[in-house]
Amino acid sequence: MRPTMGGLEETVLDKDVLALVLRARKGDADAFALLIERFERTALATAFGQLHDGHRAGDAVQEAFLRAWQELPRLQEPERFGGWLLQIVRHAAIDMRRRIRPTVGEFGDLRAQGSGPAGEAEAADRALKVKEALAQLDETTRTAVVMRYYEGLSAKEIGEALEMSPAAVDMRLSRARGQLREVLAPVVEQEIKGAEAQARRAHGERA
Repeated sequence: MRPTMGGLEETVLDKDVLALVLRARKGDADAFALLIERFERTALATAFGQLHDGHRAGDAVQEAFLRAWQELPRLQEPERFGGWLLQIVRHAAIDMRRRIRPTVGEFGDLRAQGSGPAGEAEAADRALKVKEALAQLDETTRTAVVMRYYEGLSAKEIGEALEMSPAAVDMRLSRARGQLREVLAPVVEQEIKGAEAQARRAHGERA
């Protein structure tokens, strides 16, 4: 049975990536290394959406890539490699989350640096509120939010990773913004504006 991300609209890999998958299935480690390079950021965003911790997300991704290399010869539909890989990443992150005890300050990447004890306390409180709000989103939407606003990926890049169209990505992000604003109001409004500006700058640099 083909793994999917919640029954989302699917897309196939571009020809260059599909060629790398076919080579890697035959044991070509160099081809697999190129695949890792291409999918590493989206894999990290997927793991981060589960773990809310950059270091643990990195560990989960490394574990997932090892599993993917071992399982790749048995992948029946190479054109679905992206979704298949991210399912492995998601399961690796879930396994790691079950092994750890969550702490209040795990959402470090979303926390602004405060000035002095009062500023740090305020930043920690804001980070906790953002974490709790994001936890209310469904898994796919939460991953898309992390990819867009904290990794700076475009809707096209997110769509390729999550096997959905860019338009579907934009719809999910729009709904997520509405839901987050309802929960957090001014806190998330400022977070989103700053993240959107950063994402636009990052995307402009790559364009």
